[in-house]
Amino acid sequence: MNNINGDIKSLLKKLGDRLKRARLARNESQDVFAARIGLTRQSYSKMEKGVASISIGYWLAASDILDRLQTWHEVLGEKEDLFEQFEQKRLKRKRASGKRGRGK
Repeated sequence: MNNINGDIKSLLKKLGDRLKRARLARNESQDVFAARIGLTRQSYSKMEKGVASISIGYWLAASDILDRLQTWHEVLGEKEDLFEQFEQKRLKRKRASGKRGRGK
């Protein structure tokens, strides 16, 4: 994973720093927090350093423990396009009404 650009490396480092601060705010050791998300302390230490090889599943597990999972939903969720929603509603087939012109 040496081909990761500088922006991504910087973001991973910041994410790791935030994770470390959140763990320390909870007064948990790396051993305890690592066990809670299913990693060894050594692998967890890599997360805090921003190493890119850590699976996103562990980041999600850590976020869940820290009550921050909703943040991932916001980041990865589909953006609402109000114009598209309006157009879809407009184009939907309308139900026929019960009143039809009979025998005029």
